[in-house]
Formats: sequence, C-alpha cells, structure tokens
Amino acid sequence: MRLKRRIAVAVLSLSLLAACSEDASAPRLADESSSGSSPDVVATGADDAPMLADGPSSGGGFISVTAGAGHWCGLRLDGSIRCWGYNDKGQASPPDDEFVAVDAGRNHTCGLRIDGAVECWGSDNGGQASPPSDRFASLDVGLGLLAHGCGLRGNGTARCWGDNSAGQASPPDGVFAAVAAGLDHSCGLRVGGQVECWGQDDYGQTSPPDGVFASVSLAFGYSCGLRISGAIECWGREEFGLTSPPGGEFAAVAAAWSHSCGLRTDGTLQCWGDNTAGQASPPDGEFVAVSVGLGLSCGLRPDSGVECWGDNRGGSASPASRDKFTSIDAGGHHSCGLRADGAVVCWGSDWDGQASPPGGEFAAVATGGTLSEARSCGLRVDGAVECWGSDDFGEASPRPPFRFESFASLDVGASFDFSAGHVCGLLINGTAHCWGENRDGQASPPDGEFATIATGGSRSCGLRVDGAVECWGQDHYGQASPPDGEFASVSLGDDYSCGLRTDGTIECWGQDYYGQGSPPDGAFAAIAIGYEHSCGLRTGGTIECWGSDDLGQASPPDGVFAAVAAGGRHSCGMRLDGTVQCWGWDRFGQATPPSDEPSPTNWAEPAPPPGPDDSSS
Repeated sequence: MRLKRRIAVAVLSLSLLAACSEDASAPRLADESSSGSSPDVVATGADDAPMLADGPSSGGGFISVTAGAGHWCGLRLDGSIRCWGYNDKGQASPPDDEFVAVDAGRNHTCGLRIDGAVECWGSDNGGQASPPSDRFASLDVGLGLLAHGCGLRGNGTARCWGDNSAGQASPPDGVFAAVAAGLDHSCGLRVGGQVECWGQDDYGQTSPPDGVFASVSLAFGYSCGLRISGAIECWGREEFGLTSPPGGEFAAVAAAWSHSCGLRTDGTLQCWGDNTAGQASPPDGEFVAVSVGLGLSCGLRPDSGVECWGDNRGGSASPASRDKFTSIDAGGHHSCGLRADGAVVCWGSDWDGQASPPGGEFAAVATGGTLSEARSCGLRVDGAVECWGSDDFGEASPRPPFRFESFASLDVGASFDFSAGHVCGLLINGTAHCWGENRDGQASPPDGEFATIATGGSRSCGLRVDGAVECWGQDHYGQASPPDGEFASVSLGDDYSCGLRTDGTIECWGQDYYGQGSPPDGAFAAIAIGYEHSCGLRTGGTIECWGSDDLGQASPPDGVFAAVAAGGRHSCGMRLDGTVQCWGWDRFGQATPPSDEPSPTNWAEPAPPPGPDDSSS
C-alpha cells in the first residue's frame, strides 16, 4: 500500500491529460515547402525560442513529467521546469523560477508557482495561456487547438479559462477535491468522490457513472476514472477500445487522444487503445508515475529518470539513451548497435528477423532493407561475415568463396525499391566482393583496390585508394556517376549519393527532389544519408541535416556529437560519451533504443584520408 499512496501523490502532481485530433494545423518540424531547401537548424518559434528543445538528460532528477502534443515538460527536484520536443510556439521554453506543478497542453504549457500563481507560455490563440490572477492549489490543461485550463482554488472551488465554446470553461459551483480539463469538456472530483462533468457530451464523455472515484483523467471524447478499489472505468468514445480498460488493481490512470495507460499497484504499466506509434507498448520495469499525450507516453522511474515511448517526431520521446556503444547503423525500420564488449543489439521492426542478431563477438555491424524486406550483417572479429533477416536474393547468405574469406569491412544495401537487396564487403587485400540481388549489376564490382565501399538502392560505390569514387549498378538519376576529384568518404541513399571531399566540403549527385542532394556550405567531418534526407557532422561536432523533414528526421538536437547516422526517415547521433540520441520517425521503435541500449541509423564517423592501409567501413 505504501507504493500505491506514493504513486497517487505523484500522479496528482502530473497533469490529467486530454488530447486533440491530428490535423493539418499540427506544428511543423521544419520548412515543408516543396522547394527542397535546407531547413535552418537554428529556426525559431515564438520569441526566438528554438523550434526543437533538447531532450531530458539521462541523469534523472525529475519528480513529475507531463505530455503535450509533441512536447514534454518535467518538474525537477529543485522546482525548475525542463521541456523538450516541439517548440514552434515557445511551449517548450519555460521561465526560470520555482514551481510545484507543471502541465502541458497542445501548443502551450502552464506551471503552478510555489505562491499558488499560474504562469503559462506558448500559444494563446484561445486565451489558454492567460490564466486569471487567482491563487490555485492545482491545475490541469486541455489539449485542444483552442485549449482551456482549469484550476482548483485553495477553498476547493474551480475556475477555468481559455476556450469556452462548449461550456467546458464554465464549472459548476461547489467544492471539489480535484479538477481535470479535456479537449472540449471538463470534470471535477467532488470531496465525496463523485465525478461531475461539464462541456461537450456528443460521445457521453460528460455523463459519468455513479459511485466513488479516487481520480479522473480526460481525453478527446472520453473520460476515465480510478475507483477506490483500484479498478479503472471509462465512458464516452469507444474507438480503439478506449472505454474497455484492462481489469485488475491500478494506482493511477492517464488518458490521451487515442490511448490510455494505467499504473498498477506493483509499479508496472499497462496501456490500451491505438498503438500505431508504439504509444501503448510501455517498457518493462517499475514506474512511479505515467503521463500520456498525442501518440506519446512517458513514465517516471523510481530513480527519477524519465523514459518515453511512441511517436518520436521532434525528438519528443527521446531522452538520450543511457548505455554506451562504439558504433551504430540503421536501415529503414530497424537499427543495430555494437556494444563495447562486441555484442550486437538491434531494435525496431523484426518481421524478417533482421533485429534478432546471433550471439558472440563482432567487430562491426551494418543494416539495410527495402519496403518489403530487411536484413543485417555483422563482421566477426576474425573477419568472417554473418548475416540475418531476409534472404530473398541470397543477400543474407554469403556463399563460397565469400563465406570463408576474411573481410575488413562491409555494407548492406538499403532502398525503397521492393526488389533491391545486396551486400558488399571489402577484403583485407582491398578488393571488393558483393552478393545478393544483381539485376542492375550492383553486385558486380570492378577489379582493383578500394579503401572503403558503400551500398544503397540498386548500386554500389567504392572509394579508391587515390580518393577517386567509382560506382556501378543503376544510374537512372545519375546516382552512379560521381564527379571527378578526391574524396575522403562516400555515402549512398536511395537514388542519390554524396561524397565528403578531402577539404571537408560535401558534394552530391543523383536525385534532388527534396533538396537531399543540396548540402550546405562549410566543412564537415562526416556524412550520413537516409532515404530522402542527409546529415553531416560539422568539424566542431554539431550536426546539420537537409532534405525531407516530414517526420523531423532533418531536425537534429543541439550539442556536440562524435558520429551521425541516417536511416529511412530517422536519424541518430552518438554523443562524445557513447550515448545515442535519435530523432524522426519511430513507428517501429527504430528511433527508440532499449533503455540500456542506443538508437538507430546509417552511422558516419569522421573518415581518415584514404590510403593503402585504410580499412575503415
């Protein structure tokens, strides 16, 4: 029972969140025009706030966490607030001061100061960020486009502000023990435990059942209450099974747009409803609080650390990973990392077994795949190649003479062409060998010595020891026709290629529809290419990306990195301490490494000048 009381207190300090519909007015991560120009990495929102705020550090120190519609805020032990994720309206730029509670709305956030005053920041198009001057004991913020908020005064009466189009900001008289704001309705918990609601009732969301409750949480078109017995009961919108919570005893419940999560009395989490982005698949282990938002969920661990899962656009669900890796690589929907002990760990989609690596020690790992199949390959410490996943074209089965050869490096092709699938390796003597699909000649390398090799789409490219790039395979867009001159490394996307010149500049060739082949000026130390976006590691350690940014894959976080990787529609950076931070599409978990592992993509590390002794991959 001690755990149950502790959790209940923690959740009361969280917001009881609602959520809102996904529509065209959702904030954009970067410029979505069709011009294909590179988004400004230092783009700002309201009052010059950065468009994307950094994720929380892995060190913990939070006492509560709250989810908005793409941004999160946590209350630290010292009373300060830290926010991360979307920040186009300034919703993730809290003021410096001491707070006792924080709650995130769609595009705004409100905090409760120690003197009982409410302060809000972010969008105020409906008056939702303009609270009254009253003193409050608690507050809750809705997630509507024209949102509203409600607070509980010290005398137990409720007062609301913001949008009131459905009467959601007009609470009844009398004394409440708690109050919660939904999308277009609100509910209060009377001191006797009865729930009373007001506002929109088109789904029956403001028609609660009789009986006594311990808490209530609201979302779009439905409400959930926690009974004194620990059972959860929901009413209103029935889509996704939202009003059919699991049985058993819970200590808290949190409801969002299309999913809900409950905190069991043993500290484990169980979620239900829509799981498109993985938001209803919580990690194992003990938590003390849970908060849910639009396609996102976050839990507070007993050590005050925050762990998030679900839609990771904007990096909103990506606190930096806690474990250390020496390298990482990713395909379109899965990722693999190499640990310091040589073990390979993979995460994300696993329909072909591409994320189920064999045991034992490896020296390198590479991932690849298409829309319909995927694979991974590892380079053993003795130079042998071992692959797992799709083998439709023999790409996961290196055959004699390759099976018994000792390789110095390898690369696995990644493409959005359904029929592509090949692997290339560089032998110790510098010659290239490829296997798998060869319809366009992508697995038929020329003779001679190479310093590195790369695969992508239905082609391959090798960096000769003199720095020249030579490509073979499909060339519909000129992606296999590199320019002359000396390069330090080469990286391949689906229908375009980029090379890092020895002077640090980047030059690309092939398809450029989204601007993925138009790199910014200046010096880089490394380059990584995804499907329709590219990322470069500046010589100072910062990351800059360009090209398609529809899912935030080209909007990297601030700070210094040691390496960068780009997958299908997600990207990852490895910090100087070996931890990994990812951003972009996370539907299959490819941008969310396990809690004790890092995150995904096509790694690019600073490349040494090519030479006869170079064996880097």
